Amino acid sequence: MKSRRWNRQVMMMGYDHISPWMQESEELPVEMSARVRLARNVSHLPFPYMMKGNDAIAPVLEKLEKTLTGYRRVEMSGLQFEDKALLVEKHLVSPLFTKQGLLSYISEDESVSIMVNEEDHLRIQTMGVGIPMMDLYRKADAIDDMLESEVDYAFDEKYGYLTACPTNVGTGLRASVMLHLPALTFGSRIQPLSANLSRFGFTLRGIYGEGSVPLGHIYQLSNQLTLGQTEEEIINNLDELKERIVEEEMEMRSWLESEHLLEVKDSVYRSYGLLKHAYRMPLKEAAKCLSDLKLGTDLNLIELEGFQFQKWIQLIQPAFIKMRLNEKDIEITSLEHAVEEERAALMRQLLGGE
Repeated sequence: MKSRRWNRQVMMMGYDHISPWMQESEELPVEMSARVRLARNVSHLPFPYMMKGNDAIAPVLEKLEKTLTGYRRVEMSGLQFEDKALLVEKHLVSPLFTKQGLLSYISEDESVSIMVNEEDHLRIQTMGVGIPMMDLYRKADAIDDMLESEVDYAFDEKYGYLTACPTNVGTGLRASVMLHLPALTFGSRIQPLSANLSRFGFTLRGIYGEGSVPLGHIYQLSNQLTLGQTEEEIINNLDELKERIVEEEMEMRSWLESEHLLEVKDSVYRSYGLLKHAYRMPLKEAAKCLSDLKLGTDLNLIELEGFQFQKWIQLIQPAFIKMRLNEKDIEITSLEHAVEEERAALMRQLLGGE
């Protein structure tokens, strides 16, 4: 295969590192980042999928520009595929938004992202680690109030906020939290847990939401129902379920320590050896190994200075790795192999391997 040089001049908008809000966060044993998202539409405008061009949304954009001072404006049409993928990996936009979205407004610390013309006209989301879900909602609600003072929302007295998808009608609220559940996965408890959650209007998904798969035993717990409950009720119920799942995970970890300690130690140190010395690492393998190290550090089976699970999981994602390749400006014959080799090199570097 003909070799080529990976030398795209991209990643110049401040998206070349982990988001500041994540950099400043402390890690917990099970609970990871959380997000609150509000879906809103502009009254008397067709939903995005019914729009012909962007002329209809133009007056709204003028108002957003005046209101969202201090936010970075990112137009999807000006980005290449890898740039869009990086935004998805940082959870600043959704996979769907990269295909049909118009533009986004992103705060300086990247804890707030407002997507324009995703499935709905506006998607307001706030993110954080170790922050009460209710505080994230209040932050999103304050932004929502600010925008509503300038934009007339589509709202029905009986049904609430009107959205493109019927499952979002009502509050338009989706709240979610990432959970690291290796012990429940080991004990084959995820499927029955997920089935039980669905009875209460909640779901477990992969790290990028609907349609994605779990990586590194990380699952996203989120609400499915937005109608018939207040925002406070949705968030309180989510918090209660989250705490129950955390308790179950910790109980399963205690069981692993007492009944399967040798097996857990073996997995932890095998994964440590692979990450520290391997020269090619597929994404799934690297995520599984990092999950083992996270469990090992939480159970005090291994001590790793500077280990940061959530940040490292993000750093091994494809767009982040391709960014590193771009910075090196190297000749490659196979992008897939180059990505796997660079991912392995990153892990060796972080763990002090050869």
